[in-house]
Formats: sequence, structure tokens, C-alpha cells
Amino acid sequence: MSKRVKLTAIGLIAAFTLSACSNTGPANTNSGSTPPASGNTNTTEQVAVDPFAKYEEPVTVSLGRSIDPNYKYEGSDTAEDNLYTRWLKDTYNIVINHEWEAATGDYAQKVSLAIGSNDLPDAMLVDESQLRQMVKADQLADLTEVYEQHGTERLKQIYDSNPGLLESVTFDGKLYALPETTLPSAPLTWIRKDWMDELGLSEPKSLEDLEAIAQAFIDNNMGGPNTVGVVGTQQGGSLYSTFLSSSDHYMNLSPVFFAKDAYPGIWIEDENGQATYGSTTENTKQALTTLRDWYAKGILDREVGLRKSSQELLTSGQAGIFFGPWWSPYNLMDSIKNDDQANWRPYAAPLNEEQQFNSNQATGSTFIVVKKSFKNPEAIIKMLNIHVNEKQESYKEAVGKEMTSQEIPLFLIMGLGDQLEYAVKTTQKVLTGELELEEVDKANYGFTYEIASHVKEIKTEPFDNYDIQYWDKETNPDFFPHVYSHLNGGSTFVDADIQWTRSLATAQTKTMQSRWSNLKKLEDEIFLKIIMGSAPLEEFDTFVEKWNQQGGKDITAEVNELK
Repeated sequence: MSKRVKLTAIGLIAAFTLSACSNTGPANTNSGSTPPASGNTNTTEQVAVDPFAKYEEPVTVSLGRSIDPNYKYEGSDTAEDNLYTRWLKDTYNIVINHEWEAATGDYAQKVSLAIGSNDLPDAMLVDESQLRQMVKADQLADLTEVYEQHGTERLKQIYDSNPGLLESVTFDGKLYALPETTLPSAPLTWIRKDWMDELGLSEPKSLEDLEAIAQAFIDNNMGGPNTVGVVGTQQGGSLYSTFLSSSDHYMNLSPVFFAKDAYPGIWIEDENGQATYGSTTENTKQALTTLRDWYAKGILDREVGLRKSSQELLTSGQAGIFFGPWWSPYNLMDSIKNDDQANWRPYAAPLNEEQQFNSNQATGSTFIVVKKSFKNPEAIIKMLNIHVNEKQESYKEAVGKEMTSQEIPLFLIMGLGDQLEYAVKTTQKVLTGELELEEVDKANYGFTYEIASHVKEIKTEPFDNYDIQYWDKETNPDFFPHVYSHLNGGSTFVDADIQWTRSLATAQTKTMQSRWSNLKKLEDEIFLKIIMGSAPLEEFDTFVEKWNQQGGKDITAEVNELK
């Protein structure tokens, strides 16, 4: 993604997390009751505890920590000693100690070394393969009882609203990790509807429809003499989302593959129930054939994979079709500024032959794990409670601002599973008068309340028509991108009937750590050459053979062991 897109995605994640962190949870009763010294008790007796109670004596939590070497802290603060960690100590008697630190790029290797030597900190963040390795080695605390006893209603509400999330980290009936939640994402097809209306074209359903629309745009010079039909991946970008970047749906070609029931870049089950790499399937070959044909006809950007900035094609008005998630309008503001008739509308298309709209499923890849011998596992639950619930009054005075993942220990992205749907549906109802602003659940959906507070300043009648001419872009320019993205992109996404396919693996296996970089390079190079016609289609079969020979076969066996 371009730098701008990265910043936008980070901003959305921040809004998602901010909504979760600032929401009101159970009252901080401060009854003075102190959690038991150890959460590894075998008793099934339910003991009433105050999940926010301050420890009578300091409890030290040693961490393995990923550090961004370029992050600028305030004054002399560090990741270990900052406004947030000092507030934790003063308010809850939780003392953060870094057993070791590693730069972001070296963190995964440091975690693997800690696991291999069985020299673990009390808690740390790991990926899926590391989690499974630790479960197999019996290194982790069973968090089942401490989660039930010490988890707040708010924390449990978040996990309950994300079906299957806790089940994915439960082995033999025991809860071994606390997973992050994910922003929902699927790639929609974004089209200049003003161009379609001018040419009398209908909205697309199939790949053939998309091809016809793109060809009409080109033939009629809708973007000028160098009109681009379908925008593709830019230089350094990915052709499609992968199991390591499951939510990366902006400006790549994933929907073309999905419409062919192909899932390159992720791990799927074959007809025998065995794991197979989606990039090696016959369906992926068929999708490459379509893209190769589009490229030859001039439908697909002639500079796909080579263009310095695909975003510039949208901003300059040269292109009229691209693929991207519901939040894509955040990146269309310059296009609209340059042409106030630029009516970018999303469509849940293209469909496959069975008229289904397919997508891979965005998956969380980060988990908090706790060392089996740690005497205070409930302290980790308490830290997550603090993260997702409304902060005590002391927070405003001691911290007074939102902190980042570099300052908050064991930081996870946490949010209710229906955040987007609630935001869209509620804002629509406030706009039409079906719901009063005061009725919006501000406690649990703070960002929705902010959007709904401004929607009547921004969306004009008819309220159910999201074409660009029915928006007021000037009255509140700061909130226009938020409201426009949620109602325009968000409404299409939440109303779509999506057939999800989840990757069987969401992190690297052991063999991947040494082989995956070369295998991915092989895949990217040959796929792009096939699309551009510089390599024959038969090279796909050669690629599959090389991929298996150079480690893919062993990796597939490892993924099958994860099932």
C-alpha cells in the first residue's frame, strides 16, 4: 500500500480501538477486595472478585516486548516506563518489567528463541504458529478460570460478539490465549457511477460485466485519451491479500480471483479435506487466464505492478474502476476535490458462476500468552480489562491522552464484532428520524455516536441515495470522510451476502521462516509475468512444481498438522 493508505488504515484501527477503550464497562467499585495470588487454582467454586481492585502488594509482570526503534516517546519516557505504565503501578500496583526487548523486525525470531529454550517472560504477544508450538510444549497457563472469574462484562461482550474467536485459542477445553479482534474487510468494486450513468450502463454482477464497463470507459475516453479500465497493484504491492495480510484489500486484484472461486495467498481445504495452498490450484490458474486476457485487451492497467502510484490514477480522474474495502472513500477525497462530480459507488461484485460474492476472511494474528508458572495470571486479564473499559478518573490526570501500542503493554486491537454494522444502521436511523441521537449507545459505540452527531450536517435528501450530488461536503469537511465512508461503503458491505473463506493458517510455520520469502518472490514474479504476457500460461504448472520442490510440500504438511 502507499504511505497514504497505510496511514488511513492505521487511523481506522485507532478509531476502532479508541471506541473499545473509551467505552463504559462495569462500575469501578474499588471494594478493596484483592484477587487471589494465583489464578491456577483447580477449584470450581466461583469467588466474587473486583476486576479493577488494586493489589495490596506490587505484582511484577515481566514481558518480552517488540519495540519500534523509530518511535518518539515523550521526554525521557520509554516503552517500559511511561505515563501509562506509571499509572498502572500507581492505580493498580501492577509493575511492568521488560525481561527483554526486540526491534519490530527481530521480534518474531526473539520469541521463537525464547520458546525453544523454554526461557519465557511472564507474558508476551505471539502469532498463531508460536501459540500452537507453546501449547504443544505445555508452556502456557490455562486461562479458563481466571478469564471467567476476572474478565469484566465488557471484555466478555467483546469476545462473545466475535464468534469463534475464543474457540480458536481453546485446546482440549482449555483457554490458552487472549486473541485480538479484527476489523471486518472484503474487497468491493468501486466504479465512477457518473460515467456509467452518462453511458447508460447498468451496475455490474459478473466479471464479464466489469470487462464491458471498463471497455466502454476506454472507448469513450471517460478519463481522457489515456483512460485506464481497471486499476491494478502498484509497484511493491501485492496482487491479492494473503494469510499474512488478510485484510489488505485496497487496490489489488483479489475480487477477480474470488469470482473464480480461487483463493491465492491463503490456505484452504481441497476436495479431500486436506490443506492446500490457494495459489497452486486450478481455479487460480483460471483467474490468471482472465487477468492475462484483460491485460492483452487493455482492460487492466498496462503498468500493473510497475506503476509508482496507482492512487494517482484515481486522483487525476484517469481511471474509473478499482477494488477496495468499505473504507476506500477515505482515500478518494482528492479525487472528489478535483472533480466534484466524481461519483464513486461500491458494488458487491463480481459474483462467481453460482451468483455468490466471495471473499477471504480477515483474521487476527496476534495473541497474548501467559507462562504456565506465572503466579498471577489474573494480572494479565486485569490489564486487558483496563484496556477495554472506561478508565478511572485518575487516568485523566495522570495520562490525559490516548496512548499507543508502543506505550500500552500487551496492546491488542479490541472491539465489538458488530461495530461497523451498528455504526451504519444507527447512523441511517438517526438521519431519517427513526432514532434520536440520545438513543445511540454512546457507552459501547462511541465512534458511532460521533458519526451520528454530524450526519444531518453532511447527508442531504434523498437520504437513501448515496450519489455524490446528495452530500454537503463543505459544512463539516472534517467529518465528511467518516460519514461518507460509513454510509456509502459501509452500507454496501454490511448489506452484502458474503461467502467467507478463512485461511487454515494465519502465521508462518517453522519451514516458512527460512523458505517463505523465496517462495513468495517466485510466486509474485511468475504470476505478474503470466498476467502481462511475458511468460506463457503453462508457466503456472512449472511454478507449482518448483513451489513444492523448494519447500512448499513440507510447508503444506506443517499446515495440515495445524488443522
